[in-house]
Amino acid sequence: MVIDETVEPEAPTGQRHLGGARVLARNAVGSFALNLVNVATTLGTMVLLARIMGASEFGTYSFVVATATLLGIPSILGVDRLLTRDIAVHTSRAAFGLARGLFRRAQQLVLAISLAIGLTAAAAAWIAAGGEVSASLVAFWLAAAALPFLAVGRIVQGGLMGLHHILLGQSAEYVLRPTVLLALTVGYAIAGATLAAPTAVLFQGLSLGVACAVSVAWLRARTPKDVRDAAPVYETRRWVLTAVSLGLLSGAAVLNSQIGVALLGAISGAESAGLYAVAQRGALLIAFPLSAVTTAIGPTAARLWASGERDRLQRLVTLSARAVLLTAMPLVVGYVVLGRALLTALFGPDFADADVALAILALGQLVNVATGTVATLLIMTGYQRKAALGISVGALVNVAGAVTLIPALGTAGAALAAAGGIALSNIMLVIAAHRHLGIHSTALGRIGLR
Repeated sequence: MVIDETVEPEAPTGQRHLGGARVLARNAVGSFALNLVNVATTLGTMVLLARIMGASEFGTYSFVVATATLLGIPSILGVDRLLTRDIAVHTSRAAFGLARGLFRRAQQLVLAISLAIGLTAAAAAWIAAGGEVSASLVAFWLAAAALPFLAVGRIVQGGLMGLHHILLGQSAEYVLRPTVLLALTVGYAIAGATLAAPTAVLFQGLSLGVACAVSVAWLRARTPKDVRDAAPVYETRRWVLTAVSLGLLSGAAVLNSQIGVALLGAISGAESAGLYAVAQRGALLIAFPLSAVTTAIGPTAARLWASGERDRLQRLVTLSARAVLLTAMPLVVGYVVLGRALLTALFGPDFADADVALAILALGQLVNVATGTVATLLIMTGYQRKAALGISVGALVNVAGAVTLIPALGTAGAALAAAGGIALSNIMLVIAAHRHLGIHSTALGRIGLR
């Protein structure tokens, strides 16, 4: 499934706002569809892997993938966000030399860093294992080898989005990669062979490689001729400093999503990591409506703030938060009341003990959805540093809490740390939005909102 959008011909002045609104609406609906496919295929793959592999092997796979994903934070370095922003700016200003230079330097930088980190991590893992080659070490080596595919794929995605191919830029990551992984897993399941952690990680790497190769081909085909023919101009120092700043938000979000699985695997063992991975994936479904709404209202929020339409912005934020909360509530109640039965039915009896972690994470996500699109609101109104501060503090609380609580409480400790980090982060963001914007971002909104 590939979705692309074309650039519409120049419209008369009176029609441009309408055309722009149509493009925004189409991108919002398309992004929602891509996210929906991603959630369905990812969840289907996780259920199938858990049932085929069992808690221990699935836990090893989850631990290795989570650790490799964390290594992707310094590998990508925020360059994907830099490309999305600056390529759009450079092409709109006909600064084609800067655009080509940024493309080239981004690929060189990220490829070199990801290769260095992958090789260093592989060597460190071998030393930590005492030089003994085990199945889990082989799985980690395979994940480290796939790190450049992950990093390059992400920056190519950022480049496509910077060229205004918003949906095409997301298609490889949200649709192609999980579909390839699901197809490989289904094929293996049909063959009836035993699926060990190294093989599952190999499938993950192959899916990343396919998605990366296709993304690169798409980018080459859609890079404007003016950019391809321009002499490259470099501003490497400024690009690196800006990329690191832009990467703080996405890095903290990845850290929040993966650190619990990684720490559980390191402290409590593979089986605990597998249980928590299942609980975490289930809890993330609660926030799916919030992600879809965030994609849809972000540009509108920026426009309303810039034009001084505070009342309309407040109404938009409040109504969207209420809609997301109402959508999420049934799932939260289901997880808390029927979590054990749901886990057993979907993943098998080996994963029933993830019910406590699932309930705790569900309550943490309830706080998340109840506070609405507050992080995006701050970013779109120019207060991205406040958003970065709140999310970073939440990530630090998550890490510190996990290290403290996991030895005594296992998966429940990791869940408490994650839920606490989510709650603190969102409370800080809500306070910042009220103080700096005068906007009440939660589902409560303003009493008497009309």
